[in-house]
Amino acid sequence: MKLVSRYTLRQIGVPALLAAVVIGFFIVGGTVRNQMGELIELIPADQVRVLDVSRISFYALPTLAGYIIPITFLMGIMFAFSRMAQHSEMIAMKAAGIPLKRIVLPVIAAGALLSGVVYVAQDMGRPWAYLRLMSLMKVELPLRLTIDMLPTGSIQEYGGWRVYIGKREPDGTLRNLTVLQPAEEGGANAFYADSARLTREDGRPVLEMRKGYLVPADPTRHITFETLKQPVPTPETQKIPNLNDGMTMSELLSEERRLGDVYEQTGSLPVAGELHGIRIEIKNRFTFPLMCLAVSLVGAPIGARTQRSGRSYAFAVGLSMICLYFVLRKLVEPAFLASLPLTVAMGQIPNLLLAVTGAVLIGRVDRV
Repeated sequence: MKLVSRYTLRQIGVPALLAAVVIGFFIVGGTVRNQMGELIELIPADQVRVLDVSRISFYALPTLAGYIIPITFLMGIMFAFSRMAQHSEMIAMKAAGIPLKRIVLPVIAAGALLSGVVYVAQDMGRPWAYLRLMSLMKVELPLRLTIDMLPTGSIQEYGGWRVYIGKREPDGTLRNLTVLQPAEEGGANAFYADSARLTREDGRPVLEMRKGYLVPADPTRHITFETLKQPVPTPETQKIPNLNDGMTMSELLSEERRLGDVYEQTGSLPVAGELHGIRIEIKNRFTFPLMCLAVSLVGAPIGARTQRSGRSYAFAVGLSMICLYFVLRKLVEPAFLASLPLTVAMGQIPNLLLAVTGAVLIGRVDRV
């Protein structure tokens, strides 16, 4: 019997892994495309490295595990049993006295195990990946931007300066440069230069301006220069947003209690919106992991009773169950601020419906 269980799970594992690669490629690709749009706003496209794209893709995987693993596991179940039915392996097992229920149970056990894996991935891997993705996007990449990379023809903010670059030469020379530098006593120092280059002195970036003039914060003064060197400020970085994706379950529960107390005291609508979002996130942290168990409960008996219908049948049935699941999930998601237990319970309705359907099918799986 152990040999049959290992064989069945191996038949499921191969198509599930292939489906994970394909589906993950498209889902992660969409995430990377969105992040790349933000990247291009931060630094020029030619400064984006392959390693940056690879890191974004890697950090996106844990955040999407809750979607990818249950879907691909169900597809693996349907494809595996369809292939076994096409090769008459299910008939051979029944002829050998192996009940279909015995073939189904290891699949359900694997679904329960995957539920635990997905929960851990969401509770530990997702916050870890989110914080590193935000650190890359909001801190590391902005610090890589140098003043000579700024777009030409428009005023840009850079480390507190306001910079206008008329033209950039192929050798890196900046033409028709204007820099507005905030002054400590108020106002701003204005630098105008015919040309400028970014250099380094003692490891620090320095803007070397040529043939220009300086209008200090005191407009009565006017200084003409042939060459003027000005230390370049550090580019501004953005604060990492403290969104729900960056919290573990214990942190989410703690934040939910805090916001609940604030809402009871103030009745604030913005606080109610934050509280609703936190409770929806907590609900999802339970719902998606249990989806692995739910789809195994209904997918395994359906797959075990599959006739020689081919892979198109398996794909159609699997896709139908996935669509039904997400439609139900959307329908039962509370659009209003409900209590945490009610929000979590409503989120489990699709899983419960699949589980009940699966329990009925498992009881009838060996009937002729």
